[in-house]
Amino acid sequence: MFDSNQRKYPRANYPCQVTMWLENGLNETVLANTANIGLGGLCVHLNQAISLGTKVDIQLNFTNTTTPFKCSGMVVRSEQESEKFYNIGIMFEPLGELKHSFLEGKISELIDLEKKGKS
Repeated sequence: MFDSNQRKYPRANYPCQVTMWLENGLNETVLANTANIGLGGLCVHLNQAISLGTKVDIQLNFTNTTTPFKCSGMVVRSEQESEKFYNIGIMFEPLGELKHSFLEGKISELIDLEKKGKS
């Protein structure tokens, strides 16, 4: 079994809306919900598979910020988790300093909220 404490980046279990634009020649727009997010990437649940290596542009809508968080990434995992849903892992492309700092603060805040909810 995988130990989440061994991850390079801690992850927050945070279901928020994410919009992805797939750079697969179709420029398809996909709406999904995140399962978790970390500084290195995110996991989303979709009703379709996405090919490994597909580049995506991402927009995350956090609940208490007015400006969406935008970045790019690449699909590194695409596994069927049930009859209707796929678990899609996306690795972020390197983030600039401002985006990295914003996301680091947001994830830290979310992890703290998770811990308070469990105590």
